Amino acid sequence: MAGGPAGSDILCLQNSFADLMLVVGLDENTGLIPELSGIEGEGMMKNLFYGKFEPQVLCAVSANNMMHFFPHPRQDFEYPLQQLETKQNLFLKSASAYNTLDCIPKSKFNRATHQSRLSIRSTSVTPGAISRHMSMLRPYASLKKTTYVQNLASSQQFPVPDEVIKSIQYFCFPDDLQITEQKADTSVHFLVLTDIHGNKTYATCITFYRPYIIEKEYDGSLIPHLDLSGDNSAVAPDRIRCYIPVCCTLISKYAYFETMKESLSYMVHLIETESEDMYTYIKLFAHRLTMTPTPPPGRVAIEFCIHDMSFTISPSQEAEKQVIDIPLYLPFLIFPPDEILRILSAIMVENRIVFIASNYALLTVIMESFLNFILPFEWKYTYVPILSSKSLELLEAPGTFMMGCHSKYKEEVNQVGGLVVVDIDEGSLSINPEIADDSRSVRSGDSDSIEDLLDIPEIPEEAAKLFLNVCRKARFQFDLVDTKRPSHFNLNAERSYRRRKIQALNDLIVSGCLELMVNLFRSVVTETRVEYKRFNKQAFLDSKSGSEKSFYEKVMKTSMFKKFLKDRINDKTDYWVKLEVKTRPQAKSTESGPSVPNRRPQLRKQSSVAVIALNTGQFHNSPVFRMPALGDKVIVYLKETIRLLSVAVQKSQHFQERASYIYLLGMFYLACNKLTLALENFISLASIDVQILPKLVVTKICQQMKESELQDLISRPGFQALSDLMGAPVSESIHRKLEESVNIPEKDLYYDEFVECVSVMEMTSDTDTIGRLFRALIPSQIHQNFIDQETFAAFTHCWKENNKQCLNLGISDKDLLESECVLRVSSLCKTDYGTGRVALTDRRLCFVKDISSETREITRLSKILELEKKTMFSFLKQVKVLRIKNTGGSRFTAWLKEERDDFCLLIEEMWAGKVVSDSTKDIHAIQKAAQNVLLVDALLQSGLDAETAHHGNREEAARQLCYYRKYREEGHHNVPAETKEVLQNRIDPNYGERERKTVHALLYTPGVPEHSVSPRLWVGLGDGKIKVYNASHWLLESEFVQTKQSVILSGSKKYIVGEDTSVQH
Repeated sequence: MAGGPAGSDILCLQNSFADLMLVVGLDENTGLIPELSGIEGEGMMKNLFYGKFEPQVLCAVSANNMMHFFPHPRQDFEYPLQQLETKQNLFLKSASAYNTLDCIPKSKFNRATHQSRLSIRSTSVTPGAISRHMSMLRPYASLKKTTYVQNLASSQQFPVPDEVIKSIQYFCFPDDLQITEQKADTSVHFLVLTDIHGNKTYATCITFYRPYIIEKEYDGSLIPHLDLSGDNSAVAPDRIRCYIPVCCTLISKYAYFETMKESLSYMVHLIETESEDMYTYIKLFAHRLTMTPTPPPGRVAIEFCIHDMSFTISPSQEAEKQVIDIPLYLPFLIFPPDEILRILSAIMVENRIVFIASNYALLTVIMESFLNFILPFEWKYTYVPILSSKSLELLEAPGTFMMGCHSKYKEEVNQVGGLVVVDIDEGSLSINPEIADDSRSVRSGDSDSIEDLLDIPEIPEEAAKLFLNVCRKARFQFDLVDTKRPSHFNLNAERSYRRRKIQALNDLIVSGCLELMVNLFRSVVTETRVEYKRFNKQAFLDSKSGSEKSFYEKVMKTSMFKKFLKDRINDKTDYWVKLEVKTRPQAKSTESGPSVPNRRPQLRKQSSVAVIALNTGQFHNSPVFRMPALGDKVIVYLKETIRLLSVAVQKSQHFQERASYIYLLGMFYLACNKLTLALENFISLASIDVQILPKLVVTKICQQMKESELQDLISRPGFQALSDLMGAPVSESIHRKLEESVNIPEKDLYYDEFVECVSVMEMTSDTDTIGRLFRALIPSQIHQNFIDQETFAAFTHCWKENNKQCLNLGISDKDLLESECVLRVSSLCKTDYGTGRVALTDRRLCFVKDISSETREITRLSKILELEKKTMFSFLKQVKVLRIKNTGGSRFTAWLKEERDDFCLLIEEMWAGKVVSDSTKDIHAIQKAAQNVLLVDALLQSGLDAETAHHGNREEAARQLCYYRKYREEGHHNVPAETKEVLQNRIDPNYGERERKTVHALLYTPGVPEHSVSPRLWVGLGDGKIKVYNASHWLLESEFVQTKQSVILSGSKKYIVGEDTSVQH
């Protein structure tokens, strides 16, 4: 068995080079799925080369698992491949017919096989389905149950959030998937996917074309067949020879764009050499890339080999910086120096900026380059380097953003007033003229005039002049170096030389840009009093001349500058400070007293930049750690790496090199699940270089260990530093016992078992709600009295993922009301308040700004007047929007697109719960409605998965579960006026109970205010329980009494028992 049983070889690295590889496109298993519904048969045949098709996720590969999703989801048990080194060539084991698509019959005459596949294939694969299938291990041949791995080293948590892969297939094909008559060139583009907190995930996509023959079946359907004949002769009239694109996407936490591009390019080269073995090579490369570590910031690079080709992963040079793995000189070849300065200024004053290019790869490279140029300033707004054709409406959103799109949409871009348009093809910057009534161009929340927003101030002249020296060198130096160098024919040596040359030029550019930032903002240090946490803004502006003042006045209003100033006030020592101190002009001593700092410090001449020669030889001595071969057994690979790293630690004489090796050693011990040895190395690392210490990983290790084990470990010699390392005693603030996960039953669930599971997982304990949920998950047309395992697994996964997303939303406590709970968050969308997300809570609707998570209230639930579903046009395309009107007359529009109907239903249920609560004074109605919203959302999201029983009936099933929406529509919340006048609160003593019990008796005790004793209501239920409510706020108190028999109390009749066993007072 290639991978071995689950739990033995199923291990992974926390700092892996790649997290996931996705294969996106169409093939013989998906069939042709047109973008526009209603086109099929003859019409599709005629428009084959003109139509657009829906790309599908064909396969996903992580370090531990490989899943094929068509014609039905199944795990590939031959992953990872067995590998044997024979005469320096890699022998790849053929997989079985069931476990890999390579061995599925390719004959274009095998109609029955393809028809049966298409009849059971999914029409789409949702993010939830991908992450759910990748997060669990299907049974091996010798096992009969699904295996869940619990330890940190072998965690089967899906490595990429659902939010990141939600639209990945559209970013893989930003211009939509199109079938071509002639084979198109292989192309590469890069993605930067940002979540709501600003955390970035990086992806490199390579698109290549495979030959197919499209055959028209007897029923009119079109079936593609992979054509491996190599014969370009004419085909029969009912067949068409064509090329269908496939996109392999490598996703990582690290911005190694060029290294990922090299790896994928070599993989595609091998695939095109042996087209039939595509999935074999995908397995080989994906396993190697996901099991190779990235180096920590420092000096040590990592080298690994695939087949006969070597690849190098270079480290970041600063702990606070992400790695730079793109050629930073390209902007200097494209834009004149003056335009580069204007673009930098537009970014620093936070304009609304759109980059356009005819090359998608250039968009990401150029935009990432400019973000590196402005460091240590960080862009804190919406950042989308590539907009797909389905997301162009985001350009019309108000607020600040930086986006990129293809130059074919230049006409659409020019329709949006107030945009700063950077044309990469022409090397120019322009500003769209403002449209008088176009509110989209005004930055929400700012008081600047439109004229101020459209004005790009000039960067101060003296600093700009020094920076021009960098522009000249970056523009010409690259090619001049090679004039005296002979041609070379060793591919690996040539690639290595090119990499070192680009790295040297990158270092020159980074140094020059950092010096520009120091020269621009050096005087911030002069006017900052760290001891008083104060910055003298007026003195800072007074030190600037009139022409400079406009630039600084605008920059000082930005979020970037506020973050930069906060770091200076907090006396943070980073790379900017180090250079500022190193180049700081000396203060002159005066006769009358001590030295006085100059309010206008001189700019240091950039001799360091002007005289640096691009000497690639200086990189020859940089240490490189060469990874061992990766064979069948991952554990053997991990142990061999640990041995080599231990040797490197012993031999290393340089403290930075030693720190890098210790870091890697700790990561590999962790991958082997040797937590104590991993912690030992990380503690040793902290004593050498605490800046590269992976604190989050150390915290996770502490959480994984039992408290007794952790305390025993801290008591050992050398481990006492662990508490200090985390800033507090581990046992008190760091150790958080992991909640034991509830395994999903490995069988179909009948009602009693379903009740048990839903209650244990704390989805709901209300008997009526559980009954409605059970019926909703089994459509009426399906005659069964159980919920199948696949449906319940999908439902549970979606429920957990939504809870996780809401808990990690990042809204600060000050922005939330007391005891407010977030229930649902939309995807990134255009709204009246800017680009961001709409959040539904149990009290209100909020707008959450992208990246910064700043929160703005849209409306309280009690003030909603109407929810209006509309269709609006954006760049001649119809988009589904939701308009929310409130009682105050204001309205809010969110362009939710495909999410609109589902989100509207959730709002309606929560809104109805609030209305019912206010009308009947039922304090539990809001809590029950919130619980319903979570269940309805999980029902809707899981229903997108074609494997679930309610897939074709999800909207109707969701409406059945919306209890309060129906309750309100039927008018049950309306109570008589005389009842409403005297009714104070309505409580349900059966709330939270699995079974409803009759109220047998009530007792009210008035309390003793002078002794702080609250009034109480004692409720005796039929099962012998007595529930006690605090009558001051009508909340259930924590303790209750369990009697041996039913309780019967006689006495006052001033308490009213309702027919539904609720109590009205």
